[in-house]
Amino acid sequence: MGNKNDISKQSESLRLKAALDLYENAPCGSIIFQNDGLIIAINNTLANWLGYKKSEILNERTLPSLFKIGGQIYFETHFFPLIKMQGFIQEVYFDILRKDKSIFHALINVREIPAQGNFEATYQATILDVSDRYRYESELLEAKRKAEADSKAKAEFLATISHEIRTPLNAILGIGNLLHNTPLNENQKEYARLLLSSSEHLLSLVNNLLDLSKIEARKLELEYVSFNLLDLITILKQIYSVKAEEKGVTLRLELGKDVPQNIIGDPVKLNQVLTNLVGNAIKFTKQGAITVAINTIKKTKKEVHLNFEVSDTGIGIPEEKLDTVFQEFSQASYDVGVEYGGTGLGLTISKKLLELQGSKLSVRSTVNEGSTFSFALHYKIDRKKSKKAKKKKDVEAAVNFDNYKVLVVDDNNVNIFITAQYLDQWEIPHLTAKSGSEALGIINRESVDIVLLDLQMPKMNGYETAAKIRALKLPKQPIIIAFSATTKGEVQAALTEAEIDDHLPKPFQPSQLFDLLKMYNTAKKKKKKRTLKRLSKAAASSKKYKKKISPTVNPSIAESFNLERYSKMANNNPEYIRKFVVSTLDALIGYQKDFETALEKKDTKSMADLIHKSTMTLYYIKADRLSKYMENCNEILVADATDQTILAKGEECKKEFVRIIEGLKESQNL
Repeated sequence: MGNKNDISKQSESLRLKAALDLYENAPCGSIIFQNDGLIIAINNTLANWLGYKKSEILNERTLPSLFKIGGQIYFETHFFPLIKMQGFIQEVYFDILRKDKSIFHALINVREIPAQGNFEATYQATILDVSDRYRYESELLEAKRKAEADSKAKAEFLATISHEIRTPLNAILGIGNLLHNTPLNENQKEYARLLLSSSEHLLSLVNNLLDLSKIEARKLELEYVSFNLLDLITILKQIYSVKAEEKGVTLRLELGKDVPQNIIGDPVKLNQVLTNLVGNAIKFTKQGAITVAINTIKKTKKEVHLNFEVSDTGIGIPEEKLDTVFQEFSQASYDVGVEYGGTGLGLTISKKLLELQGSKLSVRSTVNEGSTFSFALHYKIDRKKSKKAKKKKDVEAAVNFDNYKVLVVDDNNVNIFITAQYLDQWEIPHLTAKSGSEALGIINRESVDIVLLDLQMPKMNGYETAAKIRALKLPKQPIIIAFSATTKGEVQAALTEAEIDDHLPKPFQPSQLFDLLKMYNTAKKKKKKRTLKRLSKAAASSKKYKKKISPTVNPSIAESFNLERYSKMANNNPEYIRKFVVSTLDALIGYQKDFETALEKKDTKSMADLIHKSTMTLYYIKADRLSKYMENCNEILVADATDQTILAKGEECKKEFVRIIEGLKESQNL
């Protein structure tokens, strides 16, 4: 019996020793502390990490004393009270001070050891050194910041280069167009045609590079405007028919009978995709036909789902190369690039533009037989336009520009010369100015109907010039049309702020400028026919509207948003303002849900995307406070702040959403 007891005791002793060794040398730190934070047990692992002897810590130091000052405050106010309340806490970050005052990053888990007999409750903390993980995350964040900075620098560089390239390119295209319209012999006509063709190709390349950069930087946004689909594809056919005929290829257009003409969506991006696909089809087809077919997949009274197909009888694509044709700067083979030219960007951009609209670009192809590229898009049907279209008559080709004066403002002599030549051809009276200050002097002296204004001018840029024109006390304010190397969508906010009426991106075709001038000339004549009765009604309606949205009813709402910009955009028309507000409400309700989801999941990417997506909506209603609150929430999520901080900031933002949504509803009695 004695031997058995001895063996049992020896086994127990070995087990205890093994357990103690495991505790002392575990890969994580461990301590036990009392209610006052005093450390009464610590393992070798943690003592070694800290650089202390055990005797320097046991019954000498408290757990909070190992933290930096911020950690000590958090321990006293949040951390320990929560342990007392629920008996445990898991995975909380702390910066822990070593004896030499250096720090390591730790993840701490604590559980309460309940009181037993005469012994008070104590607390066991398990401490993990996550310095490597923290460093890795910091490096990832730094890499992300660097990548974003590089992307921004790249975008800014491309924007600058774009302007520098577009300015001389505008001159080349302009001179080419002017030259093409003068009496020429056959050789000279061919030279002019080659000049225009090469310039248009260079412009397409510049646009593709810029679009790719914008897509990568997530700065390309969709527009939702009414447009005529038949007009869009007819113009596309007219442009490319000449190139197709030169190669002996037929370009066909097939439009399904139930395809609506007037739809709401982004015509620019649709045109860009179709242009890339048709351009490629012509490039790779030597004989036969190219067909652009549009058919209805599904149609309701309000919406339509359309299928677009561009098919050719060209060289085709090998099956193993079908995926690679959508990659950047990639073509089916080196020989293809050498023989047919191109950068390999067209399909990449088309694919990404369609993905931006929730669609996918598909391809079917057989070598030496041809290829078919297809995609499907959803559009809303513009029923109002459809009804008007039935009654609409063709506009007379000749336009009378009597008593109509245009002022061209540009610091570039070549641009002034080209624009002036166009105006001379159209017999439109015009003046020119080389600076904003010179333009202001002319407008003070003479009556001007339209100002064609370059945005990028030294000393006084186009925005400043426009603002000063609007500040002048004139019998009538002119229409201001801006020229710039950027698209309208990119500068829309700045255009609205400066009260600029319209925008024409450089380089432009003469027909684009003529159409704008014709449109505003027609609008001017119609305006003269308005009766005094109609004007008085509009004024009364405007006063009624201003009274209706008066923020004096609720001062807190006036601090949250302002409808002044919508009022200007709608010329104080209550019907249009109401439409703006209803559209804004729909967007805000969606943003509110997205915000709550991103906050709950602590999803920094979704939060950043939401801030980017909501920028223009909040700008138009001057919801600066909500913008600031959302930025604050994103910053604390990135900084991995405490749940309490996130909750407090999130609540602040949620309340502001509610204030604005309720205020907008109240302003329109919705």
